[in-house]
Amino acid sequence: MVKFVHCSDLHLDTPFKGLTRRDPAHAERQRKATTESFSRIIDLCIERNADFLIIAGDIYDSANRSVATQIGFAKELARLEERGVHVFIACGNHDPLSDWLPAAKLPENTCRFVSERVERVRLERDGQVLADVYGISFAEERVTENLASMFTLANDPAPVSIAVLHGTVGAAGPHERYSPFRVEDVETKGFDYWALGHIHKHSIVREAYPSIVYPGNPQGRDFGETGPKGCVYVEIEARSPPSVEFVPTQTIRFEDVTVDISGEEDYERLASLQEELPRRVADYDPESGYVFRIRLEGRTPLDSDLRREGEAEALVEQMNGSAAGPEGAAYVDRIEVRTRPDVDLDAIRASGDFAAEVLKLSDGLRSDPEELHALFEEVGAEFRYGAARREIGTIGADRMNEILEESTMKLLGRLLEDAE
Repeated sequence: MVKFVHCSDLHLDTPFKGLTRRDPAHAERQRKATTESFSRIIDLCIERNADFLIIAGDIYDSANRSVATQIGFAKELARLEERGVHVFIACGNHDPLSDWLPAAKLPENTCRFVSERVERVRLERDGQVLADVYGISFAEERVTENLASMFTLANDPAPVSIAVLHGTVGAAGPHERYSPFRVEDVETKGFDYWALGHIHKHSIVREAYPSIVYPGNPQGRDFGETGPKGCVYVEIEARSPPSVEFVPTQTIRFEDVTVDISGEEDYERLASLQEELPRRVADYDPESGYVFRIRLEGRTPLDSDLRREGEAEALVEQMNGSAAGPEGAAYVDRIEVRTRPDVDLDAIRASGDFAAEVLKLSDGLRSDPEELHALFEEVGAEFRYGAARREIGTIGADRMNEILEESTMKLLGRLLEDAE
C-alpha cells in the first residue's frame, strides 16, 4: 500500500485584495490563511503516516514570494523530513524555476523536478521498491506545449507509478490553458495516478487506469473560490483503483448566501441575519472562519429602506462590529439588495400609468438581449473617462440583467414612495 497526500496551488501569502484597504485587519487574517492551510496539509501527512507529499505547482503567487514566506515553507517541509516523509514539487506558472530565490534551500527530503526533462525518483520501504514518482517543472511562466506527452514509463517500473504535472486537461474554466493535454494523451502511458495542479476546483477527471486528479487549492482567496478547499489523501496498491479522499484544509471559507425576506415588515429578521448564516451552509465547518456575501431577495415592505444610499454598507459594518470571536467567525463582505417592493407587479402593468411604462420597458429589454447590450453601450459612451467606458464593455449578459432588475426595482420603489 502506497499512501500520499496530493496538493497544489498553495499561493502562499496571497492577500484578499478586496479587503486590503477596506479592512486591513481581516485582509491580514486572509493572507495568513494560505500559510495556515499548508500547515494543516503537513499535519495531515504526519497524522496519516504518509509515505510522501506531492505539491503540483503554484506554491507562491508570483509577486508574493518573500524571503520570510520561502523560509516558512522550508520549515514546514523540514517537519516532514524529521519523520522520513518525502516531498515532490513540480513548479507551475506562478512559481517557475526561474523565479525561485537562489538562497532558498529546501530540505534533503524534497525533490524539486527539473524543467528540461521528466525526472523519475524511486522510493523504497524496508528494502522493497514502493513507487516511482515522475515529474517536470515549468522553466518560465508561460508554458503552452504539451508536457504530458514527454512522460514515458521506465522499462523497470515500480509497483505504482505516479506522474506529477502542473497543467490543463479538458476545459480550463477561468484559468489560462498552460501545458494543455487530453485524457487520450495519457490513458495508455501506463501510469497509475496523475497528480495535477493549476485548476483550483477539486475534481477527479478519471477515477482509475489511470486516475487523473486535481485536488483544487487548499485555501480559497476570493468569491470565485467558494466552498470547501483542501487536498486529497490517496491510498493505492498495484493494479488496483486508488482510494482518493478529499480533506478540507481551509482556515477561511468563502460562501455566497441567498436570503429570502419576503413579507418581512420590520428589522427583527435583519438584526438576527448573521446568526442564520452558519445554518445556510450545508457542510458547515466550525473549525473554519467564514466570509459571506449575502443576497437579499423577495417582496418586502423593507425594499425602499434597504435601497437607500449607504444602508447595505452600514448594515455590513454593524454585523462585522458584532461578529462572534476575535477572528470574525462570520465576517460579512457585502450585502446585495435584490429585493422587490411589496406590490403586485401584474397590477402595476395593468394600471397604464408611468410605473407601468417602466415595467414595460424593462420587460422588453429583458426579452431582447441585443437591445439591452446596445443600451449598455449607449450608457458607456456617456462616461467621460476611458477606463469607465472599458469597464462597461466587460459586463456580461447575466450581470446586465441583474443591473436591469436592480435598477427597475429601485425606480419602482421611488415612484411608489412618491405616489404615497
